[in-house]
Amino acid sequence: AAGGGSISFLDVRDGDYYTDAVLWAAENEVVKGYTEDAFVPDDSVTREMMAVILYRYAAILGLDTGSAELESFSDRASVSDWAAPAMGWAVSNGLITGKPGGLLDPQGTATRAEVSAILYRVCIMIKNG
Repeated sequence: AAGGGSISFLDVRDGDYYTDAVLWAAENEVVKGYTEDAFVPDDSVTREMMAVILYRYAAILGLDTGSAELESFSDRASVSDWAAPAMGWAVSNGLITGKPGGLLDPQGTATRAEVSAILYRVCIMIKNG
């Protein structure tokens, strides 16, 4: 099991291409496992999970993590309580935009294209301070 200090995920093996990144992110509280010892690295990431990861990273960078309401989205009630501040922040900063029909789709998995677009927007946000 990979892990340093108090982080030990039984499903993150030493030498995997993502091991160092997962451990750094866990040690810095950017990500958490599903349990204390299970990260589940091959699981899909939802749009709200991605928002939470970016929100926590923004806090590490000292960026403003103020949040906005999600009232313009018809499915706002489906945002998990633990993800609501991060989703509001991501929407208010233009990182995550809605889908057709006024949907936020927080439980939907993020496609590679969505992740690429969102990461691009994060890089621009970081560059602009």
